[in-house]
Amino acid sequence: MPKTLYLIRHSYAESPMGKPDFDRTLTAEGVNTVRALGRYLIKSSFNPSVILCSPANRAKETVLNLIEELEISDKNIHFEKVIYNASVRELLKQVNSIAAKAEEVAVVGHNPAITYFAEYLTGESIGNMDPCGMVAISFEGIKWNEISQDSGRLLNYIHPKQLKT
Repeated sequence: MPKTLYLIRHSYAESPMGKPDFDRTLTAEGVNTVRALGRYLIKSSFNPSVILCSPANRAKETVLNLIEELEISDKNIHFEKVIYNASVRELLKQVNSIAAKAEEVAVVGHNPAITYFAEYLTGESIGNMDPCGMVAISFEGIKWNEISQDSGRLLNYIHPKQLKT
């Protein structure tokens, strides 16, 4: 079975304005956009058995709004501190440690790492993932611990402008 990895950038967040970056929350537009992403994904086969997420407020709110819209359980969410301010190498280490039985995995994180990671895995030029952008990547015939540079195939990039809020 092919493995599918979904890389999701957190949705639109408030500007820092004296608040610690980690504590920033989603704006109303951010909530509406992630809910629209959820409605979009209802029509797809999106069903990750593992969701790795940054514990920063805006990433947490993104994943919780998304799973609520999709009506899926939060039991598969793992908040990993390393995803906040992660490097490509750190994101790869997280993905490489996923249990072999998982077929679909989602990672909710931050730019620039989430975009760089998508480009690293696929060899594709994605540019700059906008807030609430999502990339789907397929891996054929390899396990999570074998994933490395250019080992994935870009299936889709969902830009937030494609979503009807």
